[in-house]
Amino acid sequence: MALPRNFKLSADKRTRLGSQLLRLSKRYERALAERLSRWKLSTTHYEILKVLYSAPDYSLTHTQLGEAMGITLPSITLAVKKLGALKLVGHQRGEDRRSRIVSLSVKGAETLSVLYETYEGFAEDLFSAIPDKSAVQVEKAIARLLSRLSAMEESAQASAA
Repeated sequence: MALPRNFKLSADKRTRLGSQLLRLSKRYERALAERLSRWKLSTTHYEILKVLYSAPDYSLTHTQLGEAMGITLPSITLAVKKLGALKLVGHQRGEDRRSRIVSLSVKGAETLSVLYETYEGFAEDLFSAIPDKSAVQVEKAIARLLSRLSAMEESAQASAA
């Protein structure tokens, strides 16, 4: 299909917004990765440590971690293996032999303390450019977009099946 003669590449603001969000996301992830690279950790590793720290007994199953973070079990398993190798978490079998429980170690809590200052300080510096009222609106808009995208993906999977 040929493009219409009056087509303008900059005309579609919504598509441009998507591209800008994608660029922001990639640059933000790169900047965070640089800050965490000293510890040989990724943003996923950092988020797992934070989620475990906020858990009542500093422990969660792989499934609970995946649900809390919105990522798949295979991703959780790989990240937990790395965190375990670094002695930042411990893991054991749950009551159900298939479930695995991950616990934050003392070393993990100490590392989290240092990472927290680095990571959260950077995020605070960056996002302070958005006033609090606007930040709430942006957060709600992003949540709506993520929800809509999930619904679109589920619909496409249902159609394919």
